[in-house]
Amino acid sequence: MTTEMDVLERLRETLIQGMESEDIAFDENNVVIDYPDPDAMRKDTMVYIQPDYANYEELTTASDSTLLDATIFFVCKGASSEALVRRVFSCFSAFWQLLKSDVTLGGFIDSSRITDMDYYPSLTASKTITAIEAKVELQWERRFTTRR
Repeated sequence: MTTEMDVLERLRETLIQGMESEDIAFDENNVVIDYPDPDAMRKDTMVYIQPDYANYEELTTASDSTLLDATIFFVCKGASSEALVRRVFSCFSAFWQLLKSDVTLGGFIDSSRITDMDYYPSLTASKTITAIEAKVELQWERRFTTRR
């Protein structure tokens, strides 16, 4: 059975392995499943994956169609405003390109799609931190064993 946490972990692994952005290396230290905390950022560029909610639709007596909505936050700090804007949009573009080229996360789920994006020119009243919030839908068939 593929659980919500399995899908979030696979999304994280896919982002670490597949996102390509100029001058930014993505690894387990800056791609995390967590809510963004600008004060505790480990690196100048962080990617936060936050699950939002799930919707379940019965397919059979042994499976459900699962639709998990998550928010991906790209948070950048430590540069001029112009450099931050370029960096955060470079991250989002790399994410968009990755999901468009592999909507199934390597065959792990049925589909994924970005539903919307919001840009935040500054966070916490600071002009030295900028962010993008992207909503993504992850869909798969969740199989389970029934008791008789």
